[in-house]
Amino acid sequence: MSDKVHSLLIAHSQKVLLAVHTLKSATEAWQRGERETLDRFVAELSNLEKEADSLRRGVNRELSLSELDHARTELFRRLVHNTDDVADTARRAGRFLLIIQDLLLPADIKSDLVKMASLSQAAMADLAEAIHCLSEPPERRMEYAAHISDLEESVDDIEFEIQRKANQLQVDTWSTIIFWRLILTTGRIADSVEDAADELLAYEGEL
Repeated sequence: MSDKVHSLLIAHSQKVLLAVHTLKSATEAWQRGERETLDRFVAELSNLEKEADSLRRGVNRELSLSELDHARTELFRRLVHNTDDVADTARRAGRFLLIIQDLLLPADIKSDLVKMASLSQAAMADLAEAIHCLSEPPERRMEYAAHISDLEESVDDIEFEIQRKANQLQVDTWSTIIFWRLILTTGRIADSVEDAADELLAYEGEL
């Protein structure tokens, strides 16, 4: 039963990683002004988020049937919840890209947003690897968690720079609101990855 829980956690994390990778591709299409490609990636994001949700429910079902103690069961519930939030947030960010795709923005701001998505993908890749090695000694998970924290800090730094530049833009109020929501939502992805990684730091022992 524990092996099934671990397998589902791995499958879920890989699906979420694919969602973040798709968001990165969507930001690149947005940067290049490729409308049809952006549409395709955002539609793919919605499908991946639904598939991740299905796997999340599978994890929770298995946990309800497993013989794991209460503390570990709740830890894994929080882990899969925080990981799933990454896919949810990536989908929302993709939809904001669609709404704002016609807004004329400086090239450096677009480039910065792509960097945020790229760093978030790297953080999610580390989380997926950390989940994969749950049954191993904790040293590797601790290394992954430390790297995720560094990546999240880098995302925060870029987010601050975009916000600083956004304050100087001369755009209408509605576009300003949507653009700020895009910035904050994209930044939230790395935050959720770090939240999930923090749960792994609380885990000790074998599955």
